[in-house]
Amino acid sequence: MKYIGIDMGSTFTKAVLLDLDRGAVLSHNSRPSPQRLASKPLLHYEVPAAILVENVKALIDGFAAEYDDIAGLVLSTQMHGFIYSIPGREDVYISWQDMRCTEQMPDGSGSYLAYLQTQITPTDMADHGVYLKPALAMCNLYTLLHQEPSLPANGRLYTLGSYVIRALTGNNICHAGNAAPLGLMDVRHHRWDRALAERLGLGQIELPVLAESDYLCCGEYRSGNNRICVFPDYGDTQVSALGSELRDRDAFINLGTGAQVIRFTRTFDAGEYEIRPYFEHTYLNTISNMPGGRNLNVLIRFLQGAAAEITGTNVSEADVWAHITPSPDAQLRVQMGFYQNPFFPDGGAITGITQNNLDFHTLFAAAYRDMAETYWRFIHALGRAEEEIGRIVCGGGVSWKNPDLVRTIASVTGRPTVLSPIREEVLNGLYQISIVCAGRSAGLFRDKPDTVRCGEQEKGVNVC
Repeated sequence: MKYIGIDMGSTFTKAVLLDLDRGAVLSHNSRPSPQRLASKPLLHYEVPAAILVENVKALIDGFAAEYDDIAGLVLSTQMHGFIYSIPGREDVYISWQDMRCTEQMPDGSGSYLAYLQTQITPTDMADHGVYLKPALAMCNLYTLLHQEPSLPANGRLYTLGSYVIRALTGNNICHAGNAAPLGLMDVRHHRWDRALAERLGLGQIELPVLAESDYLCCGEYRSGNNRICVFPDYGDTQVSALGSELRDRDAFINLGTGAQVIRFTRTFDAGEYEIRPYFEHTYLNTISNMPGGRNLNVLIRFLQGAAAEITGTNVSEADVWAHITPSPDAQLRVQMGFYQNPFFPDGGAITGITQNNLDFHTLFAAAYRDMAETYWRFIHALGRAEEEIGRIVCGGGVSWKNPDLVRTIASVTGRPTVLSPIREEVLNGLYQISIVCAGRSAGLFRDKPDTVRCGEQEKGVNVC
């Protein structure tokens, strides 16, 4: 039996064909994700939705042209974004990178987000597992409808994944892990908060159907001789955590373009963090907006720019990294919160400079230490005592590319610190989900099978 796993990211949509009988990766492929529409205002991040669907269908159909025993499709998608569909209007995906709710309202009274914060209290959001923030779909949907009053307020709302599922099966169904970042879901009770939607003037909008189980077959997609069962859309953070083989006593640092710190829990306990639905009635206590790859790139771009100004030649990002050997200095400090958010409202800073301690080796050692200390500080805020933390698991591409950062995390936390089992932990997560969806396992946290590992595929291509 074969399953397709697809990960819909901001840069690429990646697909793997999994042989569940042999526990092997037979093939893989990818297509570039469509880029932001350049014609839109600076803070608006919109992507043509049709191209996203075309990419997924092309990847599925490519495998289906070669194999005729593909039984299932599991999806991992970026979260917080949405598609608001109106007849006669081209559908666009409004990404998690969209910041339109931070724009000023026409009356000059403040931003749309600030207004919403006066109307919706933390108590109103206590059962939602999320708080009001720029990336939250509800905030940007409210802003969209007020900035474009000609839009009818009775359209159809999709997560990125449910939009793809609708295109494949005709059914607008989404998993709780992707419903929660819309902001309108009561996560504690697994239902839409219709009363909150009404208060915001969103009550007439058709919402996706919440999948009744993690492994519900949402419908069928036919391609070639294959009748493929399409399962719900799973959040990319959840799939990455699963693929990193998170245990009860672990803390997880998901290090990509952005970063999150995460603790696994079996109970819904509100706190100063997000509570993301995971699998089988469990949750991930999560704090986002942590410094990640994009923060390191601020320093890299500075060095590239300086080199270009002085030498007149362009220095690649890889060249800069190749010459960095972090060398700690006790006085030099780098505050890595360059991207302003509720946790880092004032941006970043470099302090403790003396006449002989500022070079890019000490700069990056200080940057790594600040990142590690930030992660450790916020891990403590995730609702469990420090002594309960056994290991630190680091996942995401930035972890794998920066062993000095991982070593610094181990030094700061004093905990055994490990990388995810394979570089592409999403692949491992998709494999484990596929095993359960196919009925080969009773559940993710019970008789779990051996997980896929790096190695030669049938066609001689190593995906790791």
